[in-house]
Amino acid sequence: MFTKKPALFLVLFLLLFGCTNKSERTADAAADFKLQDLNGKTVKLSELKGKPVLIDFWATWCPPCRDSIPGIEKLNKSYSGKGLVVLGISLDQGGWDDVKSFVTQQGITYIILKGTDDVATKYHVRTIPMLVIVDRQGKIYKRYLGVGDDDQLEKDIQSVL
Repeated sequence: MFTKKPALFLVLFLLLFGCTNKSERTADAAADFKLQDLNGKTVKLSELKGKPVLIDFWATWCPPCRDSIPGIEKLNKSYSGKGLVVLGISLDQGGWDDVKSFVTQQGITYIILKGTDDVATKYHVRTIPMLVIVDRQGKIYKRYLGVGDDDQLEKDIQSVL
């Protein structure tokens, strides 16, 4: 007999795992934001116009986010000299000191910003990690929902350089 619990489980499973490893191309303007980095410096997305930007929405408690960090760090090291700016937007709700400690332990060298609900809403963050590539004109080139394909991500980064 079919019950509501298995159906609910199936719907939740599809919603959670159906969104992972997907990317979508768009030409929407990237929503501007102004967020603080680890040192209290304000970073405004619109001030980076003219440079390609990779935005990573993540949290320290998220295993797939943690797994994706080495690949993002590699992209930062490979392409920052060619103009790429990498912004990690932490969606951690806990203490900022925990994020700072995590960044140090992981050896993250790209810019880490303290995210807000407003920014997460503007970018339609439904799952993390979520990556957004913003082109030099300030338009969203591509979004990756969940853990993406590292090779495809690198090709997309090269396309906006």
